[in-house]
Amino acid sequence: MNTILFEKRGHQAWITLNRPEAGNTLNGEMFVELADAWQEVREDHGIRVAVLSAAGDVDFCRGGDLAQVIPLWTGARAPQNALEQRLVDDPLIADKIMLKAEPLYKPVIAAINGRALGGGTELLQATDIRLAAEHAEFALPEPKVGVVPGAGSMVRLARQLPWAHAMKVLLGGEPVSAQEALAMGLVSEVMPLAQLQERAQHYADNVCRQAPLALQAIKRTALESHTLPWADAFALEMEQAAAVMMSKDAREGPRAFKEKRVPQFTGQ
Repeated sequence: MNTILFEKRGHQAWITLNRPEAGNTLNGEMFVELADAWQEVREDHGIRVAVLSAAGDVDFCRGGDLAQVIPLWTGARAPQNALEQRLVDDPLIADKIMLKAEPLYKPVIAAINGRALGGGTELLQATDIRLAAEHAEFALPEPKVGVVPGAGSMVRLARQLPWAHAMKVLLGGEPVSAQEALAMGLVSEVMPLAQLQERAQHYADNVCRQAPLALQAIKRTALESHTLPWADAFALEMEQAAAVMMSKDAREGPRAFKEKRVPQFTGQ
């Protein structure tokens, strides 16, 4: 059974964490298959948006399956298959699945169907639009066992949330409800689980109606300018805007508006 399901729906890639019986914890195979999924989204020019979801109705992701991956990383257990061997051979595999090693500038929507603990909360911080089922919970409990949330949260969370909210999650270790996560700004919307996939589809469809080069330029500028001085940030913004204005899509949009029709963006 594949631990990651990858489905293309037109210009959309739907990526599903598929170990519900194990809380969708990230084992060796999952690390490699998720890294491959992100790379396919990055390289396939036909894909304009990715939706990250999870199987089941209890857990989005309860973090890493440490009982499986730690022995592999330490050499206590030999790889049992080609995927586990790739996990051992690639020291950046964790950074790849968290989109740290190489940013992904295409929009990513998260459909959070349940508990996102540890690595699950870290993973969703790499996404853009975050939709949560009303029973979802979020936590970074690593300090309780003497370690740190080192897959991005110590850097990302205080940049994505107001300081006091970020520190409450980082230092407290206690679960945060979906409603509290919404108030903090950690998620975009909260809804009943039965509506989650429909809302994710709605957002994915809406993103696909936009000009893909424009969206990628917006996300790239937002990510890369976040800690730049104002002058450098505005220079980056102008650079990205100029590149988009030279595209065929930038001519198609106004033409379609003038002709009162839906624009046909090609990503060129």
